[in-house]
Amino acid sequence: MQTHHISLLTRNAKQNVHFYTRVLGMRLIKNTVNQENIKIRHLFYGDYLGTPGTVVTFFVLPLLGHRTDGNHYFNSIKLAIPLGSLDFWKQRLTNLGYETNNIDNGIEFDDPDQVKIKLVTTNELLTDTRIVADNDVPAANQITRLLGTELHVPDPEATARFFHDWLGIPSNQNTVSLDNGQSIELFQSKDPTQRTRFGRGSIDHFALAAPSKEKLLQYWERAKKLNLNTEEYADRGWFKSIYVRDPGDNRIEIATTSPGFSLDEPILKLGNGLGLPPQFENKREEILTYYDEQGVDFHDKDD
Repeated sequence: MQTHHISLLTRNAKQNVHFYTRVLGMRLIKNTVNQENIKIRHLFYGDYLGTPGTVVTFFVLPLLGHRTDGNHYFNSIKLAIPLGSLDFWKQRLTNLGYETNNIDNGIEFDDPDQVKIKLVTTNELLTDTRIVADNDVPAANQITRLLGTELHVPDPEATARFFHDWLGIPSNQNTVSLDNGQSIELFQSKDPTQRTRFGRGSIDHFALAAPSKEKLLQYWERAKKLNLNTEEYADRGWFKSIYVRDPGDNRIEIATTSPGFSLDEPILKLGNGLGLPPQFENKREEILTYYDEQGVDFHDKDD
């Protein structure tokens, strides 16, 4: 299996859009709302096409406080950059005021919500149709995909068994090995008695990709057969999803790779206005009225 997307929390939409589009050079591919609560904005970033496996999303909650990473939490967004681009990214981030640290085959630094970002070199380059235009990150240096994350849990062995028994994903030395060099690294929680509290930069869930609805439903039935902590099946329009909790109580999503983000708006216009899947189109005026009262203009990419 490979990655599909990762979803986090932020308190400042303008700051978030600026960082992920103007600093990291990703494209705002969907400017929408939380389907569970339309009063929460939902921002999606990725390559030019919004290809599954490149996507990072944020729910915007202006009143968010500090987070507490306690007995269970995701930590870090690991993104791929092309071989030969590391010096570019070090210089770029330093010039923009971000302090970087060296890691194996890459660097790490914090985004404005203190989310740990890891840029790791791989031998992949974006193809022509995936290159993000209209920014100052050259195509040869652009982020190519989502490589994974860290999962901090009370019992790494139990979580490793969860991925193996449910999805057939092997683990080795506390690393859940996904396809194409992607992974979820497992860590023992430092303080199992400390309760996790969501706040700025918390990761809500991590999503893996299913090639079809049929395969997705197979995973759903297997989760129920194994008596896992199943949450819901949901049709998000752009993809269909299931949500299951791991033994450490972290939210794992499986999402289909189709129909994709061009379902409701053409590729050239992705993220330029309020994007809504068909089942939410009848709420468009209600949503626009609410956000207009909040001073939000979905046509302003830097909002």
